[in-house]
Amino acid sequence: MKTAFIGDIHGCIIELRSVIRQALLTTDHIVFLGDYVDRGMDSRLVIEELVQLQARFPARTTFLQGNHDLAFLKALDGDGEIDDFLKMGGAKTIRSYLTPPFSNSIKRFRADVPESHRSFLRSLKPAYFERGLVAVHDARLAPDSGAFVVSGHITQAELIPKISETSALIDTGCGTVAGGRLTCFVWPTQEWWQSDAWL
Repeated sequence: MKTAFIGDIHGCIIELRSVIRQALLTTDHIVFLGDYVDRGMDSRLVIEELVQLQARFPARTTFLQGNHDLAFLKALDGDGEIDDFLKMGGAKTIRSYLTPPFSNSIKRFRADVPESHRSFLRSLKPAYFERGLVAVHDARLAPDSGAFVVSGHITQAELIPKISETSALIDTGCGTVAGGRLTCFVWPTQEWWQSDAWL
């Protein structure tokens, strides 16, 4: 069995669609490492794409929670976390859910996020395990088990995945860095591919 791991998406729908297409054709299971929203312009479209993918392929997909996704959920729930969310790049996520005029934006944003998106965010998992491997959003949260660790969260300066004997760090700047790409890493072959550069 081949498992694909997709790194931080950050609101980049074009890059997501290009990587998903290849992963569905060439692997048996897809694990998304989190940080689906913020910074890129299309967070709403990204979440909708993932909601539909989860519905179509429930046995072939696993979705992990990133820190941006958690902040988004807290902002939606009105826990007084909206400032933290905005500091993380949440304004672009809010804008993706609204249409002009933007008066009463926060209230409208909370009202306009579909229940299917909220349910998706609440369903996100902290980790994924298979024999000899663990996947988490942030490698610092991985259990000390001796397993190979696949993670995102920390953007790799060269914008290519950093792969060693014990881990693969696959956040390659999609949505966050000019020229960044979305990376898909495949286990156990350790092959990888990327989307075109995000501009």
